[in-house]
Amino acid sequence: MKKILIIISIPIAAILIAILALVLFVNPNQFKPLIIEQAKAQTGFDLVIDGDISWSFFPHIGFSIGKTQVLNPNGFKQDQVVKIDDAALDISVLPLLERKLDIGNVTLNGADIFIQTLKDGRSNLDLVKQSVEENAINGTSPDASVPAQPDSTSVSGTSEGLDSPWQVSLAGITVNNAKLQMLDDKNGSDLSLSDVNFALSEFKFNEWSKAEFNIKGKNNQQIFSAAGDTEFKVSTDLKDYELQKTQIEAKFKDVSTNIEKLTFNLDTFKSDYANNMEVGIKGQVANMNIDLNQTALLTVNKEISSVRLDNMTVKGKIDGKALPLSPIAIDMVSNVSFDLTKQYLNIALKKLGINELVFDGSSQVSLASTIPKVEFDLHSPEINVDALLKQMDSGKSSSEPKSTGKVTAKTDSNTVQNEPDLTVTRTLDVKGKISIDKLTASNAKMQNVVTQFTVNRGVIDLQRLAANLYDGSVSAKARIDARKNIPTYTLGSEVKGVKVQPLLKDIADMDFVSGTGNIKADLTGRSLITDKAKQNLAGVININFADGSLYGVNVAHEIRAVQAIFNGKKAEADTVKKTDFSALTTTMNLSKGVMKTNNLALQSPLLRILGNGEANYVNETVDFLVKTSIVGTLKGQGGKDTNDLKDITLPISIKGSWTEPKIRPDLNAALDEQTKQKAKEKIDEAKGKAKKEVDRSIDKLLGGKDSDKNDDVKKAAGDLLNNLFK
Repeated sequence: MKKILIIISIPIAAILIAILALVLFVNPNQFKPLIIEQAKAQTGFDLVIDGDISWSFFPHIGFSIGKTQVLNPNGFKQDQVVKIDDAALDISVLPLLERKLDIGNVTLNGADIFIQTLKDGRSNLDLVKQSVEENAINGTSPDASVPAQPDSTSVSGTSEGLDSPWQVSLAGITVNNAKLQMLDDKNGSDLSLSDVNFALSEFKFNEWSKAEFNIKGKNNQQIFSAAGDTEFKVSTDLKDYELQKTQIEAKFKDVSTNIEKLTFNLDTFKSDYANNMEVGIKGQVANMNIDLNQTALLTVNKEISSVRLDNMTVKGKIDGKALPLSPIAIDMVSNVSFDLTKQYLNIALKKLGINELVFDGSSQVSLASTIPKVEFDLHSPEINVDALLKQMDSGKSSSEPKSTGKVTAKTDSNTVQNEPDLTVTRTLDVKGKISIDKLTASNAKMQNVVTQFTVNRGVIDLQRLAANLYDGSVSAKARIDARKNIPTYTLGSEVKGVKVQPLLKDIADMDFVSGTGNIKADLTGRSLITDKAKQNLAGVININFADGSLYGVNVAHEIRAVQAIFNGKKAEADTVKKTDFSALTTTMNLSKGVMKTNNLALQSPLLRILGNGEANYVNETVDFLVKTSIVGTLKGQGGKDTNDLKDITLPISIKGSWTEPKIRPDLNAALDEQTKQKAKEKIDEAKGKAKKEVDRSIDKLLGGKDSDKNDDVKKAAGDLLNNLFK
């Protein structure tokens, strides 16, 4: 036994003595020229080792190097491609005998990497590429002279033919004050990273390790920084990994953005498991203040082809002058999934609260094509557009400086209106549906509003607009072609069974007509600037009102007034200024800012009204002439029965602004009509009397003889009288 121990100890002692001799009598700095020569041969760069090289062999195999530089070729901004202050690495010796690779702390201090691309496209890394290519051609690559060897270890770290795998551990990695600069003179970009620090402690496979980092950087005018820490675990075969206690905090700033704080927290992360995630952002973006917080359950499959965010909530507010409405309070709950393979995003929106607005619905986005395809279906229980506009106006008035009316008038007069910029629609492929239970717009109340539309490469197509309002319904289709700078559009709409008076009262504070309205419109136009749109609007509007009244004029009273004038009496006071009708129809033709009609017709038991004229919807004026004829009795219209004015036409002129038109009956025309009618009656009466006298004289003259002859004479006399009274 003693001999065996002696035999075993001799080679071990020899090895230890050799190692000791190597450490004591061989200076590793003697290898500097060889290292520099090989670096030049393999990379093309000049290597400068200013610091000392040292090594150790027991109880650790260790290596350390001092200040070292890799020099740039001439013509580059910085002298060095890479420089380090010092670096060190060691491995424990004895554990190697037990198939354990125990790596000590790996340190790298003061690393500085500089990469530059000149304006002509040359880079300081071109030397590496050239050296690799030359070595491959000349066969001087290290791999070229060594025959290929089969792998001695599998992915899991086991050696072929050996039962037990290697156990690897790492005491830690420490990177201090590293820098990186990537300067691209050709494209005008400059990315630099500074104060890069990284620490990894006690790494072992299948056990938790801790890592932390911090970094600062600048990319042209963008300044950013980040710091964080996490714990992670990796399987021996590198196929499974987990995270826990992950925290990252970052800042970002450029000309228009200042993210004061961006946080990312992940309690745990494991493939195919739901992991709690929190994200927060606070700062200013494009003159808007943002303060948002998000929580979700993050699930990523093992292949990293599917990402899900379940029960994702976003809460916070956004405010700023750039917003049409400020502040905006956001409260959103949704489920989000993204298929990375198909580039397909799906959003199930449980709730989206924007101030008083509430939505729910779904959305899908396909990113596979050049133009992303977006589809959505949104629902809201109630939207009050007027309240939103009021809040917007209130926000603008409070944020804008006050000015005198004189200055404002001058500014308005000099304002040049431009077409809305719809070029963005040329890059969209959107299909949407919006349904609203209750909608208030321009003070009109609507229910069950449904809108379906598409926006496809510059064409906005309103395929369906339907709503219930004022006991009736409205449906419409529209199309805007924005493929050219001045858009064109078409509109087709139909209103059925709508109570007209409450609708007009709500939207225009006008109540001059009541009844059940049916309206059909087919319009075309060009330009979306208000004034030009009015000028270019063209088409036809058909109106059919039933069982209503015209307010502001009592045609029956006007007729009685005319009748009183004819009879030399005083007209009765007008108690109710309205005219009832059973039907009101017209066809309106729109062109160049003017709406014309020549077939306005109103029917009632008393009256027949025909009208023609025009309404200028640019100046908002009206010029109509309606002719009223009495076809029935005044009873039921607040007056006594009369036939004195029956079949007489009373012209009524309607002129002025839309809101306050002046309505005047043309009494002179009515008097002329009355005079003509009375004269005709007198003539007819005189003709009748004269004919009777002539007939009696003929009978006396002929004495009743030959009745046929008498009839011929009477007829001839009648014709003579008719010609006489023409």
